[in-house]
Formats: sequence, C-alpha cells, structure tokens
Amino acid sequence: MPNLRLTPEITEFMEKYAIDSDEIWQAPGGKAWVVKHKALERVASEQKISFERPTIISCDLAEKSMVICVFGKMGEREEWTFGEASPSNNKNAYFAAMTEKRAKDRVILKLLAAHGELYSSEEADDFKRPNPHVTRPEDIHEPIECDDHGHPVDNIPPHDPDAVRKLRVADQRPVFAELQKEIHATTKVSDLQLWAEENRNRLGVLKPDWQQHLRGVYAEHLAALRQQELGDDMRMAG
Repeated sequence: MPNLRLTPEITEFMEKYAIDSDEIWQAPGGKAWVVKHKALERVASEQKISFERPTIISCDLAEKSMVICVFGKMGEREEWTFGEASPSNNKNAYFAAMTEKRAKDRVILKLLAAHGELYSSEEADDFKRPNPHVTRPEDIHEPIECDDHGHPVDNIPPHDPDAVRKLRVADQRPVFAELQKEIHATTKVSDLQLWAEENRNRLGVLKPDWQQHLRGVYAEHLAALRQQELGDDMRMAG
C-alpha cells in the first residue's frame, strides 16, 4: 500500500474528534477510509448522540440473518439507517450484534456528516484486516524542521520531562482537542509564539504522534498568520 496523504475531509474529521492514528486507515484498494467501531462509540458518547429503540425489519435465526432500522439524534439533528448481517456479508457468529454495530455506526457517521467519506470497521470483513496503512503525522502535515539536537525549529519547544506526567489515552483526548482549539484561536504571530513557550509542557502529556500532529497544526497556522500579517503590512504601506 503506498503512503497516500489524507484528504482534507479525513484530516478535518481526525482533528475535530481526536481520532488517533491507529484508529483510521485506508481499506485495501484505496477506495474507502475506515474508522474503528470503538472510536465511533467514543465520539458518539462525547457528542451526546442518542438512539431510539431499533425496529426489527427481519430476523431469521436459522439463516443467521437480520435487518434492523436505527434512529439517532445529535442536538436538533436526526438521522436513520439500516443495519444488516447475513452469511453473504458477515462471518461473525454473533450476527445480531454485528447488525446493531453496523446500524449504529452508520447513524453516527451520518450525524457527523462523514458517511460516504468514512466507513465503520464493522461494515465489511475486508475492513477488519490489519491496518494496511497507519496514519502518521507526516501523512497530514509537512515534516517539522529540527536542529542538530532533534529539537523543533520555529515551532513548539520540547517539554521538560521532569515537569509532566503522562496521562491515559482517554484523558489525553480532551487535552489534545483543547490545545488544537487554542492554536487555531490565536490571531497574531507574537501571541502564537508566546502560547508555544507557555504551553510546551502541556504538549508533553500526549503521545509522541499527537505531539507531532499538533506541531504540524502549529506550523501551518503560524505560516498562515505570517502571510496574513505580511498582507496587512503591504496594504498599510501602499
């Protein structure tokens, strides 16, 4: 599998919902992006998505096939879809559980406006194969320039190892989301650089690939702010 760069839509989804690099991959053939069922369950909980009792369309215990319809709601937005499992599309012995997973995951992706761009890992057996492609920070952002000591240049400085305590991945996610939000909320180059110095140790509680991802976000936002300020200076001079 070639190392393909993510589409803007997939990148935005990962950033918005703090999807880890091992929770999303490209399916064999490169025609679909797949996200783990557990990741979708977590996002559904975080976004307060609720489900109504499913409607059973058909169920044949002897044939091990089932079709249900599931309705879901996120805020004022509502969506519904079907989930189905049968010997022709499912090798899992627990076909009823698979039917539920497929239906709920489709509703979640619809509510997140991502269905069609992303599919659940429960959609097809091919999707469950070991990740042919693990999404890495360099698949999303340009490589970060480092000095001879491996320290980032013109970016968030390294954290002080003695000043941070690693968190569980579940506890890292809100930190990751908040740091990313703060970067994008900064409107001046000087303020962004000050933020980087003051918050470098907050970055240290995250996994290395998440740190690298945030440095990529920082570099892109810094470049955008510099371009904006250059344009402002030129307009003032003219």
